[in-house]
Amino acid sequence: EIIADIRKKCGPDFLIDFRISGEEKVPGGRTIEETKVIARQLEKQGIDMIHISAGTYESTWAIIPPMNITKAWIVDWAAEVKKVVDIPVTTVGRINDPLVAESILASGKADLVAMGRASLADPWFPNKYFEGKRDDIRPCIGCQQGCLEVLFKNEPIRCLVNPTLGFEYKDELGKTEKPKKVTVVGGGPAGLEAARAAALAGHDVTLYEKTYRLGGQFLTASIPPVKGDLTAYLSWAGNQLEKLGVDVKLGTEYTAELCEEEKPDKVILAAGSKHARPPIPGIEGPNVVTAEDVLWGRKAAGQKVVIAGGGMIGSETATYLASLGRQVTIVEMLPEVAADEEFTRRVLMMKMFEEMHIEVMTNTKITKITEGGVEVETAAETKEMAADTVVLALGMKPENGLAKELEGKTEVIVVGDAVEARNGLEAVREGFLAGAGA
Repeated sequence: EIIADIRKKCGPDFLIDFRISGEEKVPGGRTIEETKVIARQLEKQGIDMIHISAGTYESTWAIIPPMNITKAWIVDWAAEVKKVVDIPVTTVGRINDPLVAESILASGKADLVAMGRASLADPWFPNKYFEGKRDDIRPCIGCQQGCLEVLFKNEPIRCLVNPTLGFEYKDELGKTEKPKKVTVVGGGPAGLEAARAAALAGHDVTLYEKTYRLGGQFLTASIPPVKGDLTAYLSWAGNQLEKLGVDVKLGTEYTAELCEEEKPDKVILAAGSKHARPPIPGIEGPNVVTAEDVLWGRKAAGQKVVIAGGGMIGSETATYLASLGRQVTIVEMLPEVAADEEFTRRVLMMKMFEEMHIEVMTNTKITKITEGGVEVETAAETKEMAADTVVLALGMKPENGLAKELEGKTEVIVVGDAVEARNGLEAVREGFLAGAGA
């Protein structure tokens, strides 16, 4: 009735596309075989196209799949529907690379490829590919921070990798008439975006990074399982800085003396953050390491590991260690773990915890670290837990001491985690505004 009514009101030349989940991904939900039957009936009723998606509101992770999900993960459902209908079939789902899209079309599995979040990350995606500029396409990384997470808070959507999304009307980036000498300190997301925006605005930009790689904590965050897509953004940003002529100095720590020598007009401090070390007895012991040290392989973890802190960093480090065969227990003071994780990723992370046999202790406080493990306190008891290694993931603290050292020498703007440890969405936006306004 609905299809007939649309056709009656809109006319015979009006395209009617029907979007339907190939599978609903909930207990008792519709399967692809049932969807194929429905697709044939819809075609008989007069639709012109059919779009095969996934999930329901009870499986939001399938409707809008995060980075945990592989690219083009439901294309075979489109191929199955295509076998039973004669109308065009569209596929969707974590397709953010034009080469993947081309491969799908060449294989005949679908007639069209839909890209939603990829178009938010880079509205010029199709044009850039058509012009042979694939490397310039800003990649969607499936982080969900700016699109899905804020959407369910009833806020306007944004994008971590595209800091102008939702702010286009402000026209925040223009060419300066008075180019300045701008120094960016730190090569994490905030610093990369600050340097890119300042260069686009016409300034002479130098970026200093004390390590020998760009990315900061964002690069560290790409190491745990299913987080590798973060590096796609870092690769894109580094490539853009090179094309814009930004002078990137790796392995160079920026100091007040260097500032006096080079005399920049403005310094954008994006030095990031470091692991907090609260005053827990035994925290300086030889069996205590940070999550960052473990993830980078600078320190080895024993077979039995206690993760001190169950936020996003601690939880993701737990999956990394469990993937290496370690026996992992997370100790968290709050009532739940990974509370700061985006909710679709958290659902999938909890499944990983179950599959990897990661033990979780909530409402539990570590009161002491010993040579043989930790002493913990709950509302009911105090007990000792054996552990070969204790991994610290007790929050991050800003690295912004340089700001005080530069007082009176030049104008300084502090951005990203150097202000307060938060997520990449806020860091990139702050970096962009600092660079554009330099």
